[in-house]
Amino acid sequence: MRQALIRLLWLLSLVAPLSCTLASASVDRDAEIDPATEPLKPAIIDDELPASIDATLDELTLDPSQVSLFLQRLDLPSPTLLFNAKVPRAPASVEKLVTTMAALDILGRGYRWPTEVFTSGTLSAGALNGDMILRGYGDPGLSNGAFTDLLRALREKGIERIQGDLIIDISALEPAEAERGDFDGAAQSAYNALPAALSVNRQVTDIHVYHDRTSAEVGVYTDPPLSGVEIDNHAKIVQAPCRGRDHRLQVQVLESEQALTKIQVSGTFASDCPEEQIPRLLLSPEQHAASAFHALWRRLGGRVDGRVRLGRVPEDAILFHRAESPPLAELIRDLNKSSDNLMARLLFLTIGRKRQGSPASLDKSRASLTDWLDAQGIEHSGMLIDNGSGLSRESRLSAQTLGELLVLGYQAPWMPELMASMAIAGVDGTMRRRLRHEPVTGRAHLKTGTLRNASCIAGYVLDKNGRRWALVVMVNALPGQRLIAWHGHAVHHALLRWVHQDPPEPSAP
Repeated sequence: MRQALIRLLWLLSLVAPLSCTLASASVDRDAEIDPATEPLKPAIIDDELPASIDATLDELTLDPSQVSLFLQRLDLPSPTLLFNAKVPRAPASVEKLVTTMAALDILGRGYRWPTEVFTSGTLSAGALNGDMILRGYGDPGLSNGAFTDLLRALREKGIERIQGDLIIDISALEPAEAERGDFDGAAQSAYNALPAALSVNRQVTDIHVYHDRTSAEVGVYTDPPLSGVEIDNHAKIVQAPCRGRDHRLQVQVLESEQALTKIQVSGTFASDCPEEQIPRLLLSPEQHAASAFHALWRRLGGRVDGRVRLGRVPEDAILFHRAESPPLAELIRDLNKSSDNLMARLLFLTIGRKRQGSPASLDKSRASLTDWLDAQGIEHSGMLIDNGSGLSRESRLSAQTLGELLVLGYQAPWMPELMASMAIAGVDGTMRRRLRHEPVTGRAHLKTGTLRNASCIAGYVLDKNGRRWALVVMVNALPGQRLIAWHGHAVHHALLRWVHQDPPEPSAP
């Protein structure tokens, strides 16, 4: 019955082709999308579905045409299962695997991003009689701690007072074409940070709210500390267990005439509750870096007499200090395990800058990626990697292209770093709460992608006989349909369980 339905759907597709709804490619949020804007493509069905997957689709009332599968045992020369594998679909965050593999091969495992400090004028008795220039190159790992260490190094090298201006040079990257709120209106949400050459703490201000037991009041501070950001704290401590009816905090970010912005905290904080950390995008990347520099510099005993402004490194400036990020092999663990969009976007731009020079741009990166795929012999018809993170309504990727890349990645010298960057089923990252206490727990390294109207997973899984498989599952909504996230997850889990517990044997030649 199922195969008859599949044949009927295929015949209908010749007249009125089916397609998946255009979906966003990020974390959980997206705007509604008009299915009519999505190009129509026929289903491409190669193999029959495994019985367990077929049954799962029946239970969830999902149509086979909205699912793509790729499965290959890594000690065999060809895939064991291809189902709709050539259909380009919204990849969600599994797109990050394409960016990661290209970066490992093009940049190298040991690649580090620099952040440079230049000076103009002379240094005498701790006073810089001139300007200080900070030049960023898109370091995705410039944490609060790393930025503080950079400033501390400047103090240790003898600078206390900057008598000129603090200049921020962001010329290594082309300015972002969008605004933070363009994607879904959530301009303060951390996942909507846009690429910038100098991104301190991924541009995020962490608002910490806690029970200050020395004063029996609510304490509030930001990390990094920010000059020009005002905290208006009216929250009250309630002596009570940590429960919802007593713990009712409200944190709002408001415009202010006296400051860059105002953080208003109100409501009640239950005395037994732990400290809360609320991430927000409060300032532009340049404002955020400059405000953090000014606040941290003062705490270190420093002083800036001039203005803070954008500019470029003058020809006569001297390189005074150079800081470097952790190596790429280390940073991609944060990128993929937690699915960090900004880190992926900065990495994607770095690929283009490495191959085609500054300033980095999306066009350079897309061209560099296409050239690299061609050189690897990977077929990528219909693919569009928009910004490298999946945070896009335009990105398209087929299960076969990604599957072939995973097979290539397993044979590459950087395979250990690639696998180590993926979430482990039931253990950590975005797979921490999925497939726990099951036979496959701890035996699959995966990258997830879950969003409105698209649910994808890809990576490597060990079967019960100790053989490793490359696997891709992509589920997108049909036109006019709303895909429930856990329905997509159920399809992922069904295939992972099948591969692990009842692995298929290759067909006889």
